[in-house]
Amino acid sequence: MVRALGITALFRLALTVIFLMTVVSGCANFKEIKAFASLSSSAATHDALTRDYIGALERRKQYQPQKFHSELEAQKMRREAQRAGLDVLQQTVADYMQGLGGLAAGEIRTYDKSLDDLSERLNKVTLLSDDEKDAVGALSTLLARTVTAAYREHEIRRLIRDANKPLQDVIKATRKIVVKGMAADLQVESALVGRYYDNFILAPNNPQEPVAMALANEARVEALRRVDDRLRAAQRYDVILEKIAQGHQYLFDHRDSLGDEELERQFKPYVDALRAGYRDLLDVSR
Repeated sequence: MVRALGITALFRLALTVIFLMTVVSGCANFKEIKAFASLSSSAATHDALTRDYIGALERRKQYQPQKFHSELEAQKMRREAQRAGLDVLQQTVADYMQGLGGLAAGEIRTYDKSLDDLSERLNKVTLLSDDEKDAVGALSTLLARTVTAAYREHEIRRLIRDANKPLQDVIKATRKIVVKGMAADLQVESALVGRYYDNFILAPNNPQEPVAMALANEARVEALRRVDDRLRAAQRYDVILEKIAQGHQYLFDHRDSLGDEELERQFKPYVDALRAGYRDLLDVSR
């Protein structure tokens, strides 16, 4: 009888501990972290820039002599091969943010992507350095880690702590491509477009026919506007990546206070800035 009572008491104690842990975890406020993760995931996978990075070379053909077309075609093929690297970087950030957002929302999900498949994809990527590939692998491995609902608050802190370094490295690699690849390429395209129309409009033996000149000027303005829109989209995407990195760094620096109401209030401006930046990107990308 005494033994039975002892077992019953231990069972009740265990239930009480589990209940208290669940209540404590449930009381923690992760609203802004959830919003930050959701926005980051959506913004990171803005693949219109990736498509434009490749399509830019096809557009250049109309502004450059035929003798340069073979080189442009070779560059296009190299960029198509490099696209895998861009896709991996963007998808890695998105997957991580989805995992963080799910954990913040109390949705304990298993990372269902094969790490073997990721390793195979990374081996085919020529654009990324070994360190950048290691960062992608590290971040993906963290997502595959088992998470238990009872320790949700602890797991969020641990995930942010362990993921910050590889996430910062992945974002840095993505920004390098955006700034030194996409934005720089669009600046070159803008110069080519301007030179193409200037050579036509200002040609010394070109008859100054008013209607033709007016149409040429309109075409020049419109072509430059389209390139400028793409350039602004690339620049705004870079700003978004910077804000994602800054926001996650803030969470890392204050990880011991995650779940506190005060931290939620202090973190909200980071979320608002990211939301505004994403809205700007969508506006210029339309």
